[in-house]
Amino acid sequence: MSNQDQPEDLSDVLDQLEDAGDGETVSVSDIVEEIGGDAFGPLLLVPALFLVTPVSGVPGMPSIGSLLISLIAIQIVLGRDTLWLPGFLRRREMKKQRLDKALSWLRKPAGWIDGISSERLTVLTQRPWIMLPASLCALMVLLAPAFETVPFSVSIAAGAVALFALGMVARDGIMVLVALLVFVLTGWLIVATLT
Repeated sequence: MSNQDQPEDLSDVLDQLEDAGDGETVSVSDIVEEIGGDAFGPLLLVPALFLVTPVSGVPGMPSIGSLLISLIAIQIVLGRDTLWLPGFLRRREMKKQRLDKALSWLRKPAGWIDGISSERLTVLTQRPWIMLPASLCALMVLLAPAFETVPFSVSIAAGAVALFALGMVARDGIMVLVALLVFVLTGWLIVATLT
């Protein structure tokens, strides 16, 4: 998929996820193939979305989602042209029915989110400005153990990642700034709960 065919808002990403795979299960590889290996914003958005839906309650999902987010974010920081994921992650699957349920859950907020996002402060959605929020996303794998002990922290952190990724997709620097604020809030919540 070329850059010009990449999704431009959350609804576009959900449409592509709906088309991923052709059987009863959908793999990470199917999703990357459908969205495009060079579409880092949308690819970062996908695991973040799963972690803010009820799918995050599936055992192991917070750890796998955090690992995917971290690997994608590290490659954004490094400036890679295409995404690399290890085979064991590419082969991870979920039931198509579970994916469809998560997508259905996301459709209503997607319309509202798409309505408030627009191209603004676009410089914040490009290098080098995206390196700080991408670095914070990459830290998620280190914080994954804390997510297991602090209620709702995984959903809050994933929400921050989703805002950052949406900012990249829609070229909306305001969303990137809000994501940074939510990252700070999440860090404070974890520290306050664990101390």
